[in-house]
Amino acid sequence: MTDVHLQPQPRIDVLVTDFETEERVLRTDYAGVAYLGDEPDEETGLMGGAYAKRAVDTRLFLPDTHWYDADQLESVEVQVTAGVLQVAPTERGTQGLLGGLSAPEVEFYEHPGDDEGVGVCLWIRGEILSNVALSYRVTLVCDPSAVQRKGASELEELPAVS
Repeated sequence: MTDVHLQPQPRIDVLVTDFETEERVLRTDYAGVAYLGDEPDEETGLMGGAYAKRAVDTRLFLPDTHWYDADQLESVEVQVTAGVLQVAPTERGTQGLLGGLSAPEVEFYEHPGDDEGVGVCLWIRGEILSNVALSYRVTLVCDPSAVQRKGASELEELPAVS
């Protein structure tokens, strides 16, 4: 298995009106970058060219996830998109090989510390041949009453994720 490190962007929460039902719903956008393999250099933002075949199969709580009442998520709508942002170059200065990543999925899992609620997990799987940076965006639309506790709202409050 390979290490995956999430670097989230600020979460966006807005109350919107559903087009078909005209009900007020909460739209939450989670976004950021998932670094698969090494963490990026703090100065350049680039990853090293560790060139090795590695399996990726990880479910990670989004660091800024809200905690939801699972019984209230019957009508939840989730959209997830991802794109390769960076494939690290090799030590010889050539572009590394990607390998293959399947479409990312989103699942809900209970709080790891036994607190109430379920949080949003990003599931990434596949096989990489060098370090890869993947941008992600998860959009979740649900009844506002489904949120039991708000997630961290400032980047300084985010728990370390590895």
